[in-house]
Amino acid sequence: MLMLNEKSCIDCDEFEFDKHSEEIEELMEKLIQLEDYDCVVLHKYIDLAHKDREMKVINSSLWDIYELVEYADFKNGVDILIDDEGFLNLLVYGQTYRMDGNDYFINSIFKIIPRDKDWNFLDISDFLLDGKEVKFSEKQLDRKKKSTIELLNEYKGKVDKIYPVNKEEKKKEIGEER
Repeated sequence: MLMLNEKSCIDCDEFEFDKHSEEIEELMEKLIQLEDYDCVVLHKYIDLAHKDREMKVINSSLWDIYELVEYADFKNGVDILIDDEGFLNLLVYGQTYRMDGNDYFINSIFKIIPRDKDWNFLDISDFLLDGKEVKFSEKQLDRKKKSTIELLNEYKGKVDKIYPVNKEEKKKEIGEER
């Protein structure tokens, strides 16, 4: 992963934290230059005490990623990263807790996956880093199998023709012979 902040927020002193906040604001200004893509957001806790919690899948839009604050504790700051797939990640540091004599942050990560209207995942990393155009995610282009959405769209017409729903047929009552 590539950190877009010069330094992690948990390693910053109060003066460096101001610079860290400015870096986040600059990134948000870049995001607003993009289309407000719908996003699939994967939220996973990664700290010791919470790592076994189930991952949440959240629907959001690119411009509303600040709204993700309702899903996690952001008390001690956020680092912004780009992962190997070209997706934006928010590494979130919440309050601290003590376990087995050690102090830990509640720590979670939000993986933000922009998509177009056809559910093609988009790699925005080149835009954020170099101002280049948004492109389809390489991981998606390399896949050998079709996505569930593609299969549904492909077979939708076939299923409608082979198994048409007879809307005029009388509905059966509970317990009635089918």
